[in-house]
Amino acid sequence: MSRYPNSPHAMGRPFGQDYARPGLTGPDAERAERGVRRQVRELGPDTTEGDEERSTVARARIAARWDGRSRPLGMQRTQRGGQTFALDGELLVTAASWPDVEDWAREHGLHREPVDCADLEDRLVRLVAADPVADLTALAGQLRADGHAVSLSYVTPSAPIIKPWGGIGAPALVPFVDYRPGSTEHGRGVRVAVIDTGIATAVRPDGWLDGVERSTGETSNIDPLDAQPADGYLDLSAGHGTFVAGLVQQVAPGADIRVYRAIGTAGTGSEIEVACQLIHAVRDGAQVVNLSLGTPSVFDEPPLALAIAFDVVREIEMERGWETVVVVAAGNLGDDSPVWPAAFGRVVAVGALTAQLRPAGWSSRGHWVDFSTVGEGVVSTFVAGAQSPDLVPEPETFGADAWARWTGTSFTAPQVTGAIARAMTEHGLSAPDAVKALLTTGRPVAGLGRALQILPGV
Repeated sequence: MSRYPNSPHAMGRPFGQDYARPGLTGPDAERAERGVRRQVRELGPDTTEGDEERSTVARARIAARWDGRSRPLGMQRTQRGGQTFALDGELLVTAASWPDVEDWAREHGLHREPVDCADLEDRLVRLVAADPVADLTALAGQLRADGHAVSLSYVTPSAPIIKPWGGIGAPALVPFVDYRPGSTEHGRGVRVAVIDTGIATAVRPDGWLDGVERSTGETSNIDPLDAQPADGYLDLSAGHGTFVAGLVQQVAPGADIRVYRAIGTAGTGSEIEVACQLIHAVRDGAQVVNLSLGTPSVFDEPPLALAIAFDVVREIEMERGWETVVVVAAGNLGDDSPVWPAAFGRVVAVGALTAQLRPAGWSSRGHWVDFSTVGEGVVSTFVAGAQSPDLVPEPETFGADAWARWTGTSFTAPQVTGAIARAMTEHGLSAPDAVKALLTTGRPVAGLGRALQILPGV
């Protein structure tokens, strides 16, 4: 018998009972288990020469092929000995601290450049060094010691790739064909924003996600799939947003899902872009926002752009009179190091359990984690294309109606996002009240909040 009983949602009926369970037997089951074991291993330390080589290749792609700003990425050590990505030669300062550090910045060869986000421009100062690969960590530490609000300019990767000692390589994805939605009444009318790699431009023949609007131009939400580099293979995090959106739809089939693109197909995006898209989604009326991304920070404190974005969100909420719930992947660090934005007090942070509903050793954990659910071998909608043999030892080729299995807290957060939307419609609750209702269910797990059984895994 499972240590964690099937957790009812607010109505008392178990999640997932209106879904067709994947019936895997024989070679299919063995293949699925082998692929998921590899995914779990990739979220842990590199254990073989091949794993280490793939991890190194993936790290190089993350550092050199990302579609945020033109400045290169640098890998920084956190105070706990972990790793994080930040833009070389760039610091962020709050507008309130700027008058006190302006002369200092000039003396150190730093000049101010636009933030490129209208909602942050008057609140955040972006300082750039003439040397594009300058490491400004020590300078940031000096300013912080004097009490100034200064931080590095972080990159917020999609959650599967922030494991500090490995786990950078694209997981092996195992196709799954037949997964049917429940009643479209679940979540009907609830507006859910997914801020991620975007949505695949092709509409699936099976009808999944056909209600998600695709947009192009400056506000494009299209996931290009093969761009970093354009080599005929799916990129490192190609299809991540499509997978996440599919998880939301599985739990809340009637939800109005809007997808925003803030991170690239290599799995990285600047915290400024994520902050900007968060504000955009809230302004668009999102009742629940899903962020399957995050980063630790050098000083274990919130990245400034994200912190300021939540200030703007609060102002929007006060003006309109209701609150948006932001659900965030807790991260895949395997310890209690804070991951941002999951560690912000005003968000709902979601960790991971194994398919047997036990704590996943690779999941981030801590007092700031609110929920956990199955995060290993979760099934969702994927995209057409072929995986690169440079990153996956057993590459797959996926068709137009592709389904896949993936592992990470990226895929626990959207399950809880869908659960919130579903509880809202079934009980006429606001998003915050739906969270409170869900907190009364499930089993408390040390460091992983309340364990909810929503979708199955392997």
